[in-house]
Amino acid sequence: MDSFLPLCGAPGRAADALHLVLCPFAGGSAGAFRSWRTLRPVGMQVSLAVYPGRDHRMNEACVANIGDLASRVLEGIEAEGIDPHRLVVAGHSMGAQVAYEVCARLERKNLPPRGLVLSACHAPHLRGRRPLSHLEDHAFLEQLAAIGGCAPELLGDPTLWPVFMPMLRADFQATESYWQAQAPVPARRLQTPALLVYGSADEEAWRAEVDAWKAWLCHAQGPVSIAGDHFYVTRRPRAFLEHVGRCFESSLAPIQASAFR
Repeated sequence: MDSFLPLCGAPGRAADALHLVLCPFAGGSAGAFRSWRTLRPVGMQVSLAVYPGRDHRMNEACVANIGDLASRVLEGIEAEGIDPHRLVVAGHSMGAQVAYEVCARLERKNLPPRGLVLSACHAPHLRGRRPLSHLEDHAFLEQLAAIGGCAPELLGDPTLWPVFMPMLRADFQATESYWQAQAPVPARRLQTPALLVYGSADEEAWRAEVDAWKAWLCHAQGPVSIAGDHFYVTRRPRAFLEHVGRCFESSLAPIQASAFR
């Protein structure tokens, strides 16, 4: 089963362009990234990682472990034959945890990617401030709606819950159980160059919590700010891609400036 969906591409799908693989937030599916599909060519190929239990993978069992999700994404990268020198693995919120683990697996294979983007996520040695997985269904969805990650229609229509709750429950179990007591020693930090991103009005992942990822990385830029709350990645895709391009495109063909206007 194809684990990626194309979101937008480089002009002519240039062979030397970056290929950004985007790992979405908990509960994230293709519908949340509709705005990305309207972008003009942006100087890089962009693919959305589709986790089991949603979109065209709805019939697959959900996965409730970050390491297992990362292994599934890595399988997709290998199946696509993406050149590691062109590959940037990006993740937003829970997806940042997945993206980090994908890069760790690539490094263990001696196939480090070109870069890593960690967006709107606290470092693994910190605890999230809004745990949800222990709540009963209605309270769980109320809190998710308060964050902005749940459509009001879902909260108000329990007949839809059997369709969406298994995926949501699995994702939040995965992200909330991803925790390490302390950061690794410097010799065990990830070597892949990284970019840290946060939302200017994000109450779920503050700047300092995103900046704390530096204890896990050898080379990190940022954190850079994008205007918006926790879901800036779905509302300001041009700004997100512009930061990625500035960080990782330096030795490749430059991003067309018109793409970000």
